[in-house]
Amino acid sequence: MNFLKSGRFRLIICVILLGGFWRLYERHVWMSLRGFTIVVDEPDIEKRFWDVLPEGYIRFWPLFIRGSFGVGDFLEKTLPVSARTRITGFGSFTTDIRLLSPWLLVEWRNAVWCVSREGRMWNVSDKNTALRGLEVPKRPLWKIPSGLDLGSEKFPLPSGVFPLVFSTDAIENFLLKFEDSPWFGDVSEIALDRRAGAELFKIVLLRGRQEFRILIQEGKYETQDIIMALGHVLKSLFNEGGNYYVDATYDNKIVVSDLPLSDTIGVGR
Repeated sequence: MNFLKSGRFRLIICVILLGGFWRLYERHVWMSLRGFTIVVDEPDIEKRFWDVLPEGYIRFWPLFIRGSFGVGDFLEKTLPVSARTRITGFGSFTTDIRLLSPWLLVEWRNAVWCVSREGRMWNVSDKNTALRGLEVPKRPLWKIPSGLDLGSEKFPLPSGVFPLVFSTDAIENFLLKFEDSPWFGDVSEIALDRRAGAELFKIVLLRGRQEFRILIQEGKYETQDIIMALGHVLKSLFNEGGNYYVDATYDNKIVVSDLPLSDTIGVGR
């Protein structure tokens, strides 16, 4: 009787029950994956999914749930994609793997980054993050000094794809106001700076063989007024030819001067 009540006896019973359960499962495989679909934008990503997922997880779908989420996290950290697995029935699942939506091209901390609308970023020079169907914006290039409290140089940045580590509020606000302006399509780069506590935007605009350096500062104008004024000034300068420095940081006026040849980037030479 003492043996029947002992821990050893209970352990033996548990082992027997587990062995019987596993034997039954091996015979009928009733917990194996019954159905799985991958909805993916690029076939290469699907191959990456199966390369990472342990093969044994297919035979026992409760393990597959955990494994698929783990693989999804891995893909999101190494590729510009979003991965979500959902249950579609008993033992059936669908994993959606979608490309992120590139939004901004940003030069920051001596590297060029692509920022997605989903709030993630990656180094464009990292070939491991390159995907055929992903179109990284080529312009404008936003230049953000790290000294604007948008990020810290005291910590190393992770590799791969990771959540945004600097603020894009000033960029988003600028685009909301000026992106639909008729001259914005010719903007090559925009450097974000700060003057007297307000954002200062240094714009390089290229049209044909002409180059313009434009300064715009928040708080110096009403949005519609500066859009109309800049549009009028630039239209006139487009017709005249030459390279110009356009300073719109003054109250109620725009100052135009010739851009020295030494300050151009070569378009007008």
